[in-house]
Amino acid sequence: LSYKEQKELEELPQRITALEAEQAQINELLSDASMFARDNARAVSLAKRSSDIDEALMHALERWESLER
Repeated sequence: LSYKEQKELEELPQRITALEAEQAQINELLSDASMFARDNARAVSLAKRSSDIDEALMHALERWESLER
């Protein structure tokens, strides 16, 4: 691995953990169904962010796998 790839590989676990923690927070907020009634715009924004995190996690996990080969 190049220096840049090695550095990326070392940082991926922390990045994945941070994304998972953020997603857990969002899921906790969205589990309160009344949030959609109180602040629908925020709820929609959080749902979008959760979807974005899913994609980022998938990309990070795929990248981690490819770097470890």
